[in-house]
Amino acid sequence: MQQLSFLEAPIYEGAVPVWNTLDEEQRAKAIAMLAQLIAKTIAEPEQDHE
Repeated sequence: MQQLSFLEAPIYEGAVPVWNTLDEEQRAKAIAMLAQLIAKTIAEPEQDHE
């Protein structure tokens, strides 16, 4: 299982957050995709692979 960090990531010189480069349609598609992944994760309980 991958663990996500909620700490501030280091900011690199000249870096631009990807979200700021997306137009409204791209943002809507990204949000829809994330919502589907979250729903799928909730619907399919984690299974042990032993």
